[in-house]
Amino acid sequence: MQTAHKMQTPDHGPLRSCSRIALAVLLLACGVARAAPSKGVSFKMVDQKHLPYPAKDRNDLSVYCGGGKGVLIAPRWVLTASHCITSRKQKAGTVRVKFANGKGKSVRIKVDKVARHGHKDLALLRLARPVKAAERSPLLLLREQLVAKDGLLRIKKVTGKTTWRNIPARGKGDNLTVRKKEDRRGKAGSSGSPWVIHSRRVGDVLVGITHGGGRAPQVAYGARWIEETVRTHSKDRLVWATKRQTLGK
Repeated sequence: MQTAHKMQTPDHGPLRSCSRIALAVLLLACGVARAAPSKGVSFKMVDQKHLPYPAKDRNDLSVYCGGGKGVLIAPRWVLTASHCITSRKQKAGTVRVKFANGKGKSVRIKVDKVARHGHKDLALLRLARPVKAAERSPLLLLREQLVAKDGLLRIKKVTGKTTWRNIPARGKGDNLTVRKKEDRRGKAGSSGSPWVIHSRRVGDVLVGITHGGGRAPQVAYGARWIEETVRTHSKDRLVWATKRQTLGK
């Protein structure tokens, strides 16, 4: 979007000039400029013939971080709920990620950067060193938002060593929701844990991050912010999946 000082239209008088300035200020105040797509943002989509991560239905997805859980989305990046990372721990530099590797040994890695989404309960944690492939594989992220017409979804939620399957969820606005309380799965400290759909085509796909109350902000809603943050602060590349690949439709 062009701002007033970049417009090339000739000035036809102080009244029209003032009108243009007033319009630009109004658009900025309404957040229109912030909502415009960022230039140069590209997404690496998964190739079904050359899958980067295991295609099996995995249980080793959740990691411990801050006061809750999270999930590895790239060798140096964990996605979690923003409220899991307290300001006190962040300022003190004491946030660490912990998980068990493929051999059952505990791995602890310090977090050297925390990035929070502007208004959704999402946070990105950059690790001081990359996670080795033998320790833990990342997983794919869903690029497109899920909506009501996609129907009732069957979600897998992984918290620590516990995995709940076939959770009935629907796409609703920016979130995924589980309407009935008895259908929700979780326990204390499960905020930040991943909501995943397992696809026979491409493997596990991250679709949401646990917020609480049967809700999870959709990963697709924050896709541009996630991609931009990772690309700006590291050499990692995320890998994304389409809704068709994920749902098999």
